[in-house]
Parts: sequence; structure tokens; C-alpha cells
Amino acid sequence: MRTSHDDKSEKRDKQDKSGDPSLLRRLNAAAALRVLRERAEITVPELAALIGVSRPTAQDLTAQLLREGRLVELEPGAGGVGRPARRFRFRAEAGHVLGVDVGAHKVLVLATDLLGRTVASHRLPVTPELSAARRLDAVRTAVARCLAGPAAAGLRPLATGVGTSGMVDPAGRVVTVSDSLPGWSGVDLSAALTGHAPGRVVVGNDIQLATLAEGTAGVAADTDDFLYLYVGNRLGIGLWLRGELHRGHHGAAGEMVAGDGWTVPYQRLLDWFAGHGGEARPTRENAARAVVRAAAAGDGGAAYTLRAFAHALADSLARHVAVLDPRAVVLGGGISRAGTLLSEPFAERLAALTPCPPEVRTSTLGEESTAIGAARLALDHVERPV
Repeated sequence: MRTSHDDKSEKRDKQDKSGDPSLLRRLNAAAALRVLRERAEITVPELAALIGVSRPTAQDLTAQLLREGRLVELEPGAGGVGRPARRFRFRAEAGHVLGVDVGAHKVLVLATDLLGRTVASHRLPVTPELSAARRLDAVRTAVARCLAGPAAAGLRPLATGVGTSGMVDPAGRVVTVSDSLPGWSGVDLSAALTGHAPGRVVVGNDIQLATLAEGTAGVAADTDDFLYLYVGNRLGIGLWLRGELHRGHHGAAGEMVAGDGWTVPYQRLLDWFAGHGGEARPTRENAARAVVRAAAAGDGGAAYTLRAFAHALADSLARHVAVLDPRAVVLGGGISRAGTLLSEPFAERLAALTPCPPEVRTSTLGEESTAIGAARLALDHVERPV
């Protein structure tokens, strides 16, 4: 008996024949890979139903992906009546990508398989004062050390994703950047790392890539609309709208401007640190760490300062939340390690300022968020030609 699914599949196959066959095969293969990545195993009939093609087309797709080494056929299951259906799984170990986070204080490199699971890593401390040339040398060194480590044995790296502060153009050039990285504006990261990092080098803004990580592998992976707030040495916003990263027309979506009042929260931390930090030079990083540590230990003054900091953060973000109406706000970056000491007063203040308060979640990806997002960017590049 013919089913409505068979009719739809036949109709789609007929439509496929009227177009470019090679393009349609690539589109079908890309759809199949998306489904395969999300399931532990699958049969041909299941694949056909999930991507909306006929069974013969699904059989051709599995045969193609087996030849390419992207699928593994599993052993038939025991029991049952008749010939068991062939079962397949996505071969995540068929290739790998690198994700690189180029920051003021560190260069972090992660090597992941095709499911985004980390298999090797290397972290290289750097200083904000490094020249652009020396920072590039540090990136090359970190990549080489990651690939040379024992955990990287057998890796087949296909592409490299890089995250950096500042606006990045489609060619991988840093257009503008804050003072946190001296001489970094105008650096063509894609060209500078090609030949030193495996495969094609694709580059993105660090906050946007952290947002990509949250939307694909973090606490907001189940959410179609959320706003990511990076709280580290600076503030940054990332936008995830309708299930994908929103970069903006010029790639500058989420950039904080002077009128947002984002410097106010940090001044509260610096003022507290000035009276409690001893002789250490006050910076946003050590002030934040000291306040969080003291508040967690029960210091009432530090707890009050952290609460005021959270309220000031909510004040800076309220207009963005009111305009975008996201389902959730994700707090990320180093200071997010304060947990509920930060998130609860932030959520309370945001609820008082906005007509439809979003759910507030705290990132669990930690300082790896940008590198994870950079690896996801590289994976997207690897999958796109398919």
C-alpha cells in the first residue's frame, strides 16, 4: 500500500530530477549528515523518513557516505523475525578540526572530532602587552604543541576555526579591535595562519563564537532565541535568534557602545578592590576574582559589591532584552563562575526592568566557550561543501 510519505518522497525525487543532480545530491547528503550526527544509530527507512526522500535515495546516500568513510555499518542485532534492517552510525572519528581562542591572557587550542567532542588541547599563557607579531607566533606555537601532544596521535585535522576579539570581515581580517590587543586591528588571521594550522582557516568574533558554542553544545542548546552576555575583562553580547547565530549586516551584532553604560559595573569591583587588594595593581580580572572569592567566603561587603555589580549588569542589558524579547539570557565568561551569587541578583533586577523577563542561565562551558565555538565554525565549514 502506498503511503502519503511515499507520495511525498516520489514527488520530491521527481523535483530533484528537474534540478542540478550534483547539487541535490550534496543537499541530500548534508541533510543526512545532520540527522546522523544527532542519533546514535539509524536504519535506511528511518533516514528516508527523517529527511523526506524515498528509500532508494536513502540507500544511495548511505552507500555514498560509507564509501567516503563518514558512516560505519553496525553488526546486525540478535533476535526478531526475518532479515534485520541494516543499521549505521556517524563516524565521528573520520576527521577532526581545531578551535583556537586568541585572547589577551591566553591562547587556547582544542582539537575535536566531527561531533565536536574534545580529544586534545593546549593552553599557552600570554600577556596583553604582546605585539601582534609575537601573539601570532604564540598562536602558531600553541597549535603545533596541541598537534604534537600524545592525545593528538592519529588526528586527521580538516580545518581550523579561530576566535578573536574585534570585528572580523568575511575574509578573516580583524577590522577593529579594542585596546586589549595592541596592533591587532588589520591583522589578516586567515592568511597569517594558513600553512601553520591545518586545513582552511576560518575566523570569527570571540563573543559570537562563544554564543555559537552555547547554542550548539551549552546550556541553551534547546533554545531558539537567547542573548549571551560575556562577563570577563570586558562585556560582550552575542545573539542567537531563530535557532542560529545572528552576526549582523557588518558582522558587528552585539557590539557594546559607550552609551550602554557597560563601564559602570566594573567600576564597582575596582572600587572594592582598591580598599582590599593590597599592593596588587587593580585590573578588572583580579578585582572580579577577589570580590567573588571574598563573597563566597562570607564577606558581607564583597557580597554587597557583587550584588551591585549584578544590578549594574542588568541595567546595561535591559534595553537589549526589551527590544529582542529572548527566551533566555546566558551568563558566560570568567565572572560567571560566581554562580548564583551573580545570577540571582542579576535575574531579580532584570525582571524589575523588563516587561517579559527571560530565564537566566549560567554557562557551564567556562573559559573554553570561544574555542568550542571556533571548532563548531570549522565543522560548519567542513560540512558545507558536502
